[in-house]
Amino acid sequence: MFVIVFGAFLGGMAVRGLAHDTSTSNAVRRSNGNSGSGAVASRRPGPSAYRDGIPTGFERTKDGARAAAVAYVLTGRTLINLAPTLVDNAVRSMSAKASADGQVASATQQLMQLRKVLAAGTGPTRYLQAVLATRTDAVTQERARVSVWNVGVLSRDGVAAPQAGWTTSVFELVWEHDDWKIWSEAITPGPAPALNAGVAPATSQQLESALNEFTPWELRS
Repeated sequence: MFVIVFGAFLGGMAVRGLAHDTSTSNAVRRSNGNSGSGAVASRRPGPSAYRDGIPTGFERTKDGARAAAVAYVLTGRTLINLAPTLVDNAVRSMSAKASADGQVASATQQLMQLRKVLAAGTGPTRYLQAVLATRTDAVTQERARVSVWNVGVLSRDGVAAPQAGWTTSVFELVWEHDDWKIWSEAITPGPAPALNAGVAPATSQQLESALNEFTPWELRS
């Protein structure tokens, strides 16, 4: 049961079956007419800020769309730690308006299932994420499709021996309210590498001991 719940959650908020845009371009330029500010694009693709742990403020460029997809993948730990009453606003802040309701419902259900399973364990819940590689599949001024290969490691004594979930998330992003927002996310398991034969899998207690005083790596500057 746990593996099913864990696998469903690892990729983030999955809203499948929505519209897809297959148009492509090699680069996009910031549109002052649509942004309404006339501001010069910053040198960083984003995010420019975090609100309650959720990234915001990405450039209207190919690199900005890529940065948004990566940052959104890495919100899993933040969402797990959020109070249930705050999940709705957090998910909506990342979502396109037209698909926000579906994304909120999906994320809320997955988090409830995960918390129910983890509640039977003891000690800290550790969830760490990393992005290994990305691919920008399509990009225009208004839409982008970005694939993100990532891994999430979850551990809680008694219910979840340390385990890595490898997934590829394909984000359909739209430019909305001067930012890249998630229209949909399609999640595919893998590709998953084999465990290095030179090391045995750690228990939850061994993982906590080995990572004592380690803190999660943040994208923030």
